[in-house]
This record gives sequence, structure tokens and C-alpha cells, in this order.
Amino acid sequence: MAATTDTFLSSASVGNRESLHDKIWMLDTAEFPLLSAIGSGTAKSTNEEWQTDTLGSGSSTNYHLEGDDTANTAVTPTVRVGNRRQIFKKVFQISATQEVIDKAGRDSEIGYQTAKQGKQIKKDLETTLGLNQASIAETGATAGKLGGIPTWLTSNVSRGSGGSSGGFTSGVTTVCVDGTQRAFTEPLLQTVIKSAWDNGGNVRLLYMGSHNKQVSSGFTGIATQFQEAKGKLATIVGAADRYVSDFGTMTMVAGRHARARDVLALDPDMASMLWLRKFKREELAKTGDGRRFHIVGEGTLKINNEAAHGVVADLTTS
Repeated sequence: MAATTDTFLSSASVGNRESLHDKIWMLDTAEFPLLSAIGSGTAKSTNEEWQTDTLGSGSSTNYHLEGDDTANTAVTPTVRVGNRRQIFKKVFQISATQEVIDKAGRDSEIGYQTAKQGKQIKKDLETTLGLNQASIAETGATAGKLGGIPTWLTSNVSRGSGGSSGGFTSGVTTVCVDGTQRAFTEPLLQTVIKSAWDNGGNVRLLYMGSHNKQVSSGFTGIATQFQEAKGKLATIVGAADRYVSDFGTMTMVAGRHARARDVLALDPDMASMLWLRKFKREELAKTGDGRRFHIVGEGTLKINNEAAHGVVADLTTS
């Protein structure tokens, strides 16, 4: 039913104040479980290199005759590997007017954008660490890229039909070839964990996307499905995050920026982020009636020894 004649409606008024809440509700997906779990160190070059080695298997024939001459044993050289550095950058420019004008939800646009872009650049790094991205040496026309974790893994892998590992060769890592996707199962995970342990690793972190995190909650190795509440009924835990294997207890993490088709089985003590330049906000040259900034950082990923880690690859994602 329509309003009666000459009813003064709010839509005709020019004096009503707007109601703009003094808070910005941003969906914050700034969670970095992978970056937080691994170590942090210092880089000194655009190509960081290190050496790997292994003790090999124990011998059951180490017995000798009394007074016998001693023969030499062949010495196996170390393996030299490395990763290229990558520059991460976020740029923003704020007009002088926007900075001084009265704003809802923040006092300073520069301050707000610094915080927002700072989280975004860390999201980019978290995504890159778990990416099937080969390392690339910088040239005059090509930006350098770090090799993501999946490109390193060759020793403890479970792949779908047609899939193959990348690995470090000729100074860079190469991408792994995706195979036919299959469902994530506990036996697949157990096989990779056992292989890593047999090779000397100690897997402590299982990093995966949301779908396979839900799948893993049904595994029999989940530590507990109930959380004790003192003096009250126990509360059911919907997302189990502790997995007990024959080779230790592991934390299962759903990564918002994880590669959805992979479950990474990691020994956090055997990986780190090496920084040539940690993230920093810098003001750029003024070219107009505003201020321009970038947040920039430079570093690479160090996989101490890829045989300490593993991957269950080529998994379904829905």
C-alpha cells in the first residue's frame, strides 16, 4: 500500500546523515603455517648453495682378520645444491588529499594500506613456497624465481599414474609432472612417512588444502577426537590436527594457500627461508600530488636435504 499524499519520505530528504560504520570488515586469510613452521636464516647471494650427504645403510659384514692389511673404502663426495632468490614486491600510491581527509575505519590511508599489503605479500610468499615452481636464474629480461618445495622432492614420493618428480639438476630445480588424481588415503600417507623415516628424516608437519584436511580427519591415526573439558562433558573436535604414526606424532595443518592436490610431509628442522632483504616498506620518489610506496623483500627457500621430506601428490580436491 502506498504512502498517503504529501508524506515526506526519507528518499526526498537532503539532510539525513549517512550511517557508515567506523570499522572495515576484511576477510583476513593471513595465516602462514608453512612459513611459520620452517626456520629463518640469512642469504648473502642471489644463488644460495649448500651441500647434502648421507651416512648410507649400516653394514652387517664389518668384521676383519687379526693383523690383516687395511684396504681403502671409496669416498662418496657430497652433493652440491642451491636455490635462486626471488624478489617480492607490493606497490601503492596514496593522493595527498586522501591521506588528510576524514575517513571511516582508519586514520591514515598510508598506514592502512601498509598493513594490508604487508599481509598480502606474506600470502604471496606462503603460496610460492608450496608451489610447483621451478627455480630460475635471473637474466636481463627474466626475473629470478625460487624453487618451491614440490620441485625438490624425489626420494619419498607417492604420485598418481603418469606423474613424475622434478628435482635439482644443472643448478636449478625442475617442475614435477602432475599425474592422474586419486583419493587421499591413510596407506598413501603411511608409505611416504615410512620412506622419509627410512631415509633419515623425521616428518613433523603434514601440510594440505581444505578438502584433504577433511579427508584426513577420518584416518585411524588421529590422536584424539575429543577434547577434555574439566568438570564438563567432553567437546567433539571437528578438525583433528594431531596424527600418530609408527614414526612419531605429526601436526596436520590446513593451509589456505596450499597446493590443493598435494599433501606435503615435512621435517621443519630441515627447511628454512633465507633472507637477502627482509620485507620492508620504502617510500619511492615523489612524482605528483601524492606519496608512493613499495613493500619489498628478497630471499630464497633452503631445503637442507630433500630426503627428509615427502609428498603425497595428485590427490582429488573435491
